[in-house]
Amino acid sequence: MKEVMHAKRHIHAPWTGRVRHLALAAAGTALVMSGLAAAADGGWAPAVRLHGFGTAGVVNSSEKNADFVHGFFEPNGAGRTHDWAYGVDTKIGVQGDIRLTDKLSAVIQLVSQHRYDNTYMPQLEWGNIKYQITPDFDVRVGRTVAMPFMASDSRLVGYGNPWIRPPQEVYGLIPITNKDGIDATYKLRFGEVTNTVHASYGRTSVHLPAAGSLKADDIFDVANTIEYGPFTARASYVRGRVDLSVAAVDALINGYTQLGNALSAIAPFAGRGVQALALADKYRFADAPISALALGASYDRDRWLVMAEWATFNGHSLLADSRAWYVTAGYRVGPLTPYLTAARLTAEQQTEAGVSPAGLPAPLAAAAAALNTGVNSALTSARFAQRSVSGGVRWDFAKNAAFKVQYDHIDLEPGSSGRLGNFAPNFQPGGRVHVFSVAIDFVF
Repeated sequence: MKEVMHAKRHIHAPWTGRVRHLALAAAGTALVMSGLAAAADGGWAPAVRLHGFGTAGVVNSSEKNADFVHGFFEPNGAGRTHDWAYGVDTKIGVQGDIRLTDKLSAVIQLVSQHRYDNTYMPQLEWGNIKYQITPDFDVRVGRTVAMPFMASDSRLVGYGNPWIRPPQEVYGLIPITNKDGIDATYKLRFGEVTNTVHASYGRTSVHLPAAGSLKADDIFDVANTIEYGPFTARASYVRGRVDLSVAAVDALINGYTQLGNALSAIAPFAGRGVQALALADKYRFADAPISALALGASYDRDRWLVMAEWATFNGHSLLADSRAWYVTAGYRVGPLTPYLTAARLTAEQQTEAGVSPAGLPAPLAAAAAALNTGVNSALTSARFAQRSVSGGVRWDFAKNAAFKVQYDHIDLEPGSSGRLGNFAPNFQPGGRVHVFSVAIDFVF
């Protein structure tokens, strides 16, 4: 009881602002719907359906020098900032499905969740128009879901997943959830087998904490999904060109650029000047090509649920090439579904020799040494390698709601910060983290 009361003290005050933003999400979608209703009064009568989803949860982490967060876009979370953090999983989404004609439809989805600026301002998650060319072939234009993984389309809908959150080892490889562009879906049916091909092209732009930003252009992805009764198998590929701006990395790049220019002007050290400028180019994350390949399969029938995914990520700059996988098994007993997940993320160990300070004038030698230390620290922070074992129970206590409890035992690989964020100066990479989460997922 003492721990529960302690958690209530931490989460009570922020809920006032939280509720305001959740109301904004609902009001924004309702405003669109009222406009459509007015149009119907004028003789145009589209079919409109309003529904939504949400999660109310709290998280506790044993690591007090960093935060357990839901992804790169969350500025703080559980551990360092809050003993019990509600922002990690809590969210609400409101969606309007609009049928304009037999072949033309639209979707508007607003989602309120913890953002880079520590607010919960609702954002447009989906906003697109779909044209159903044939019963098995459709094209959408606008903001659509990014679908690199099996649960990508239900990534934010906790009720649709067994876990409180998808395994971070895999789903953290590509954290974006939507993109602006065009996509197409085509289904082929062979008796009891359905083969679905999905392809899309577009771009996205998101803010990161501490004035950072991520922009991705020329995003192309293709996925093939095969369904046969309770079995599903999926393969996907995504590639794009990315601009990533993070204050600490930008400072390193500027520092190597300035050092390179200074050394290039001194004849005996011109070679090391070229080396410093090359390092600035090496770690500059501008128009950088990245790609990922993912394979997954699931079995969901009667009492048993088994899911597994494997993915490989080809990085750039500070982001190392990575491999990740998870396996989840669940067994339904009436309204209860206990589940167990094992997951692992490995990343190449990167180190940088940097520019040798030997023999340089004192100010330049100090600058070179500081930059070399800084870039290796950044490489360590960007190495997300970890493995985890998670266990939980889902209780479907109502028709459209589920209560979940989950425990995660996370082992950070030596020298790795894992998927943690908001590090304190005295954070030590490696070690173990224990995470306890409670959530209620619902749809309406």
